[in-house]
Amino acid sequence: MNKRSQRIFAGILAVLVSLAMVGSAFIGYFFDQTPSANPANNATANLEAKYQSQKASIAAMVEQEKSNPENIPLLTALGNEYYNAGMTAQMVAPAEVQDNFKKAVEVYQKVLQTNKDPNIIVDMATSAFYSGDYELAEKSYTEALAIKPDFMTAMINYGIFLSQVKQDWTGAISYWQKALPLAQNSNDKEQIEAMISQAQSQLSTNQTNDGLSNPNLKNGE
Repeated sequence: MNKRSQRIFAGILAVLVSLAMVGSAFIGYFFDQTPSANPANNATANLEAKYQSQKASIAAMVEQEKSNPENIPLLTALGNEYYNAGMTAQMVAPAEVQDNFKKAVEVYQKVLQTNKDPNIIVDMATSAFYSGDYELAEKSYTEALAIKPDFMTAMINYGIFLSQVKQDWTGAISYWQKALPLAQNSNDKEQIEAMISQAQSQLSTNQTNDGLSNPNLKNGE
């Protein structure tokens, strides 16, 4: 799986964890052939080292930006590094998660002033999602899909947004079903199928509550 797909499915994995509470969900990230008496501690140490490396990389790029603020490749790389740091911070520095994603949004917005790349729009949308700016996130997902209607990344991440923020399981399933035939390998297909299955189970459970797909909307609330 390429780097962009890994970033997509990091979000997918988070959804599956929230739905199914799979305690071993991240075990594949920390596979190490060296025997250890406490692999969990080693995994945490590795992640902390990775996060510090990401922060150092960000600091270096911020300094470069000061002397070359119009360098789009540099800004794109900086936005990506803030994004990646936000993902890592979820496990080792929760208090810094939102700040990393907010900064990613700021940098991506600079890039998008001259480069309306749907990939960058979706990365910004996902950063906005994680930072809590749901209005910007939804606007950006729909913008990316307007530019590129068959964009699998946008479909998957917009589905995650719909399921987690709006509890719109029907909408999420619809986008994931559209994304499924676009998956290029069996692992990606299995991930999407698992998401659809989890969402269908959640939808079925919700519909037992007065026939509503979202019980939080009960009695017009």
